[in-house]
Amino acid sequence: MVEQRGFTIVELIMVIVIIGILAAVVGPRFFSKSNFDERFYFEEVLSSVRYAQKLAVASGCPIRFLVDSDGYKLNYAKDCGVEPTDPKANDPVADPSGSNYQGVNKHQVSINKDLTVTFDSLGAASPSDNVEFAGGIFKLTVHSTGFIEVSP
Repeated sequence: MVEQRGFTIVELIMVIVIIGILAAVVGPRFFSKSNFDERFYFEEVLSSVRYAQKLAVASGCPIRFLVDSDGYKLNYAKDCGVEPTDPKANDPVADPSGSNYQGVNKHQVSINKDLTVTFDSLGAASPSDNVEFAGGIFKLTVHSTGFIEVSP
């Protein structure tokens, strides 16, 4: 007689049931919604600081990026031309839809300090600074050369 090896259908179903129970009970403990909210807000701020730098290079006008516990915004750092329609210092930057380029920290993601950085027409930043989000989980550093470093 040939010896057969393998698992019975009952054993396989029991393993699947146990894995299903563990996934339902333990899974949510590893993946809370706040972790995703913190990451999404960090990515939103990172996208905005990169946009500020690109806009400064493309327009030749210095752009100021500000982030604090309430949110972030982009403003013109200096007057950008002599025409009445040209942006003036402290005017808000318009986003592609035409409204002010700003965001609200609606999930109250913690940051360790306010960050204000101005990008010039070459993309360099002044001053070089950093900010930490969500108790230090995410870190954004803007170097004076314009290099934007993130971790993780």
